[in-house]
Amino acid sequence: MSKYFEIRWHGRGGQGTVTGAKSLAEAVQGTGKHVSAFPDYGPERRGAPLRAFNRFSDGNIRIHTPVLEPNVIMIVDPTLIGTKPLLSGVNDNTIFVVNTEKKPAEIKKALGLDGQTLYTVPANSISYRLFKREIPNSAMMGAFAKACPEIISLEMLTKEARHIFSHLLAEHLVEKNIEAIKCGYDEVQTV
Repeated sequence: MSKYFEIRWHGRGGQGTVTGAKSLAEAVQGTGKHVSAFPDYGPERRGAPLRAFNRFSDGNIRIHTPVLEPNVIMIVDPTLIGTKPLLSGVNDNTIFVVNTEKKPAEIKKALGLDGQTLYTVPANSISYRLFKREIPNSAMMGAFAKACPEIISLEMLTKEARHIFSHLLAEHLVEKNIEAIKCGYDEVQTV
């Protein structure tokens, strides 16, 4: 891993974007990496656009500034496609993980991407199927494991997530979140 592996999440308040970033960081920390996770809010209200960031490293992380050149962009809310900040700092190697039921080629065109790898996952549908509401963060974490197995495998992610969620949620919700992670991993499409 270069000095830092960086992720920028784009979502809206109330979708679990910040919780997803923090949970992913805790899971990756379980692999022995140093991690950071923090949000960047605009107006703090439900539905307002927000960003969250992750940094992973084999060594200490001494910076806590927004991610400007992400290795991965996680798009939790596809209605943000077309907004300028979404593509800021993108290069040819940036990986995109998008919560959508649309075909990857359609999303790649909508984003105006050329050589970048793009993964799509129907995270809202998975969440609705399991929880009867749209909280896509666990399915997005599973899609991340599919897109970046060199950072965390599905096996390690589910193991660490079970440990993390067991301190926060009732047992039946822990298991549903683990199922959402696995479904997110399994239902990814790429182009």
